Amino acid sequence: MQEIVQSQTEEALTYELLKEEGPDHNKIFETQVKIGDAIIGQGTGRTKKAAEQVAAYHGILKLRGQ
Repeated sequence: MQEIVQSQTEEALTYELLKEEGPDHNKIFETQVKIGDAIIGQGTGRTKKAAEQVAAYHGILKLRGQ
């Protein structure tokens, strides 16, 4: 994701935690990935990293026009 964004724009790629739900032993995280102010993907997962990876995957699909 970093390489794709850096090759297409100079704007910063950022991940933002939107929501954290559930008990400590069974959390669900929701994140979004942005280029500048534009949201390009969202994802959920059992860890912040997993949610970021899903968001990045959706962002890549959007950047590739799929």
